[in-house]
Amino acid sequence: MMKPSAPDAFDAIDMDEYMTVLSIIANADAVLKPEEMSFFEWRMGRMLINPKLRVQFRALLRQQFDDIEETIAGMDVRTLRLALRDGIFLAAADGEIHPSEVDAIRTIADYAGVDADRL
Repeated sequence: MMKPSAPDAFDAIDMDEYMTVLSIIANADAVLKPEEMSFFEWRMGRMLINPKLRVQFRALLRQQFDDIEETIAGMDVRTLRLALRDGIFLAAADGEIHPSEVDAIRTIADYAGVDADRL
C-alpha cells in the first residue's frame, strides 16, 4: 500500500533533483507517452511549481541521461526515495513498465538505499 505524501513532504526535498529523477525514468525507454507526461505535469502541480520553472523542468524530458549513476550520485536520499516512489507510478502510467524503466528504477533504488525486497 502506498502512503500519500505528507503536506510538507515536498518542502524537505530538492525539486530539481526530484524532477530530474522523474525525467530519468520517463526517458528510460526513449518514448514519452501522454500518460507519462500527464503524471509529470500532475507532480509539478502538486508541488505548486510556478509556470516559469515548469518550462525548465519540461526541458528535462528532452534530455538524454546516458549515465544515470553519474546524474544521481550525491543526490539527497530523501529526495531519491520520494522520486523513486513517484517514478514507479510514472513508469506504470501508460499501462506497461519497459525493461529499461525497470533498470533505471533499480539503479535509483540502489542509490536511495532501497533493497530489492522492499522495492
